[in-house]
Amino acid sequence: MSGNPDVNRKALYPDLADFVLVGDVGSGKTALTLALLESSDQVLKTQAVVFHPSHVVDTPGEFTSRPAYYGALLSTIAEISTVVYLQPANSRAFALPPGLLHVYPDKRVIGVVSKTDLPDADTESACRIMADHNISPPYFLTSTATGEGVAALRSFLISLQTPDASMGACEERAEQATVGENEY
Repeated sequence: MSGNPDVNRKALYPDLADFVLVGDVGSGKTALTLALLESSDQVLKTQAVVFHPSHVVDTPGEFTSRPAYYGALLSTIAEISTVVYLQPANSRAFALPPGLLHVYPDKRVIGVVSKTDLPDADTESACRIMADHNISPPYFLTSTATGEGVAALRSFLISLQTPDASMGACEERAEQATVGENEY
């Protein structure tokens, strides 16, 4: 469980459930997790898997950057229905080998472009990188520094909890992007 005793007592955002954040070291997983949960906890380097209430899971970046940890990553996501992959807007590298996020065919993989507020952000390239690695649109453009896209992503993840949830686009399209263009 989380090192924060307040997180363990109750769900911070009770409708938000059953997803794991995955991405390279420094991609913003913990900051986005806390923003989605509307937690005021301090963002610290994640050293181990952090299990929040309702199966919300934050993984350390080493799970993607070190092949020796791929098994731990696959074990962590085994019982979770949605994988949220973070592609930093200022990175031109994909953190995982092709197909690793699709080992379990029943998983939804949601693409998130993080750190869109950075001066060297290139959201078009980030979307293309995810598309090249079989992560389908819609992609959510986010910045935990400005709050951009966090509410739209939260709404989308909550919508996946309903029995008739589809894997299609969410209602708030201003926060999404397809490969090469923003949808407004």
